[in-house]
Amino acid sequence: MPTSLLAALPYMPALQPVDALSLHHMKYVLDDLVGPGELCQSQNFPGSLSACRLMGGGVMLMAELPHGTVVRHDWQHVAQLESDDVLASIVLEGSGCVEQNGVALQFASGDVFYRKARIPSTVRNDSACRFLLLRFSFSRFHGAHTSRFQHFVPTMARRDSALRQAVWHYAQQVLPSLPQLAGQSADTAYHAEQAFVSMLSAAYSESQQPLAPPIAPAPDDTRWNLLAATFDALLCEPDLTVAQVARTMGISPRLLHRLFERRGLRYGSYLLERRLERAHAELGNPRHARLSVADIAYRCGFNNASHFSRAFRQRYGLSPSAVRQAGAA
Repeated sequence: MPTSLLAALPYMPALQPVDALSLHHMKYVLDDLVGPGELCQSQNFPGSLSACRLMGGGVMLMAELPHGTVVRHDWQHVAQLESDDVLASIVLEGSGCVEQNGVALQFASGDVFYRKARIPSTVRNDSACRFLLLRFSFSRFHGAHTSRFQHFVPTMARRDSALRQAVWHYAQQVLPSLPQLAGQSADTAYHAEQAFVSMLSAAYSESQQPLAPPIAPAPDDTRWNLLAATFDALLCEPDLTVAQVARTMGISPRLLHRLFERRGLRYGSYLLERRLERAHAELGNPRHARLSVADIAYRCGFNNASHFSRAFRQRYGLSPSAVRQAGAA
């Protein structure tokens, strides 16, 4: 995702107004935060934008766009994008149409629709519209089930869905109250953000159920997804053994080793990589600025700060302190 504007934005939930002094500047902002494209309007008023970074990765925008606005992303625009991101839009006010991959969806106030960032799309406003748009990686959207990306289709959350209503309630009622709650507890905003992304993902998955039966994963894929979730839950344990992971999963240590062998991996290497990935993410998260590098190492399951620093530098080419300073810049 582009970083020129993104790096200057505060983290969720502090939406910061982004000046849009002209149609050209509005296009520049949308290109940078959502994706390159064309912006056409029949009025002189370009609209207004507020934006913030998501703590788990991604961006959130509140956009007010006048009647007759058309936002178009063609192949020449999206071809340069590198990440497989999802665009989830909550329509707070207004109506219009979104088109992608031959699918046309008519939206109105209260609707939630989803697109792929790397596939051409067009959004047309039939009236003045106010959107809450989130862009984040597909791996965050579907968690361990990233193999579902090839089956992702542009769609709209079911209008009779309680999940869609929960997303709408969050956008209208919970989000405005979060800055005050986040000021009282540093972790509140992070968990609230995670819950919002999970609700959006659940509403999307529900929308696909009537269209086609779920694709049953192979037994090994199911076990591997369970293994990944187990590692996430137990990663802080410094002496995380094969026997402990196998016992938690309800399988034998031999079968656990076989899961790694079939993917050309080894238990120890995989465990170290997961610990380093989590440490890297926490070092770059300003919410953890009050923790020392050693504290983060221990939180991620390392029982020796010196060993952590050596392994971290070997993996990322930078010291933990350097990564923390870069995140704070």
